[in-house]
Amino acid sequence: MSFFIQGFSQDLLYEVRGDYSSPVTKEILSSAKTMSDFRHGYPSTWITQYISTEISSMIDGKFTTAVGLNDTLNEAQRNIFQKAQVNEDIIVSIKYKYSNSATNHLDTQTMHFIVTVVPEIEAEYPGGYSELSKYLHNNAITQASKESKDLISALIKFTVTETGEITNAQVFKSSENSQVDKLLLKAIKQMPNWKPAENNNGVKIRQEFQFNVGNIGC
Repeated sequence: MSFFIQGFSQDLLYEVRGDYSSPVTKEILSSAKTMSDFRHGYPSTWITQYISTEISSMIDGKFTTAVGLNDTLNEAQRNIFQKAQVNEDIIVSIKYKYSNSATNHLDTQTMHFIVTVVPEIEAEYPGGYSELSKYLHNNAITQASKESKDLISALIKFTVTETGEITNAQVFKSSENSQVDKLLLKAIKQMPNWKPAENNNGVKIRQEFQFNVGNIGC
């Protein structure tokens, strides 16, 4: 489901992926009835007793929250899932009690996590992952390696529009080398048009991406 490439050139790691950490599609959200249905690995075994469950997202331009009592999604929470748009974050906050084996008491804890709505079909570089990797290696990574052997990780964010054009490319995290920043940004801006993302109705939509270079994950 996630678009991801990763490569290595001399001292530089690089990757391109959708601008999210925990993706979920509209199809999954539309059919979800419990927390486990849309959150892979949901730790239900931790929870002895629910106090409250909050689900929040931007809906029709307004930040909306729906509160439930347990793992089962209520109508208001499912309504948020139905209306949440692609690229929007859904914030989940669960207040619960768990059995503390050390004290034999029920202790109160809060769990937070975020999922991001992603397209059913994600945007794709012409020729796929391998061609994108080649393009970045030839037009960005090789030059960046020459400019700086000890490159501090850089992050470029960009958007693939409904027509596949690259827009909104910007340096989100600088490499602290202005020449490297410029060449990375130039490589992204000069990419050919992608095949755009599509939603579950086959409508072409925009999608956000990020291009990481350097010490990824540090």
